[in-house]
Amino acid sequence: MSHAQQERDWVLWSGTLGLDSPLERRINAAAANGFQRLSISPLDVALAQEAGTSPRELGRRLRDAGLGVVLDGFMNWYEGEPVPARSVAFTTDEVLGMCEALPAEALTVFSRPTCDLPFDDVAAAFGRLCDRAAGAGTRVQLEFLAMMAIHDLPGAAAVVLAADRANGGLVLDTWHFFRGNPDYETLETVPGERIFAVQVSDGGSDLRGDIAQDTFHRLLPGDGCFDLARLVRALDRIGALNSVGPEVISPAMTAMAPTEAARLARSRVQALLSPISAQ
Repeated sequence: MSHAQQERDWVLWSGTLGLDSPLERRINAAAANGFQRLSISPLDVALAQEAGTSPRELGRRLRDAGLGVVLDGFMNWYEGEPVPARSVAFTTDEVLGMCEALPAEALTVFSRPTCDLPFDDVAAAFGRLCDRAAGAGTRVQLEFLAMMAIHDLPGAAAVVLAADRANGGLVLDTWHFFRGNPDYETLETVPGERIFAVQVSDGGSDLRGDIAQDTFHRLLPGDGCFDLARLVRALDRIGALNSVGPEVISPAMTAMAPTEAARLARSRVQALLSPISAQ
């Protein structure tokens, strides 16, 4: 039996609908299209609280819609100069408080643009974060970003495996995999159960601007040049397709009605997975 035939958890990554789109519309779009979970950012939670909705009330709203929560995008989890931009300028205490209040099933973390810490210190910091998050029942998933210090799968996998926490794993974003270092050899060595989530999008043959700008011009699966079919086959072989979802950050998707954008993006990911699901 193909790993793809096992029950799959579908996550709607909010970038597909626009990171600044109204949260209620994202919730409705995810629920209407059969997603089990929705990603929201710490900034989403903070802005909702400023508008009068506490994290506990927000979590209740999501559960009422049949959605679990992925808190997505925490950068200041290890020592060093924090990034001041409000979207990512949250502390560990603040973010873990959100995880507990919502509660969040998973917390996505990534590195800052630079990191001067020794590898062992970064792995130890990841392990400490996992230990603290375990108290809230939250899994911590490290995502490598092509333009950040932890920029590829080998680097991210090394941190997660060195920390060796049961609730610590990886996010594999197909855009960052192909735009950075598409290392299939390393992928084959990563235990599939350590890949907690797969985010799916495509990309053009040429960058739109630099790599940091191009990440906001992603394409729907099948509309670009990435060999997504090869990648999902490799992920299936190691049993890493248990949680998938589109993350198609682009002006074209943001301009669509959220429910239609979520429907289209999910259908494209399903079409990509259907050949292996039929095996």
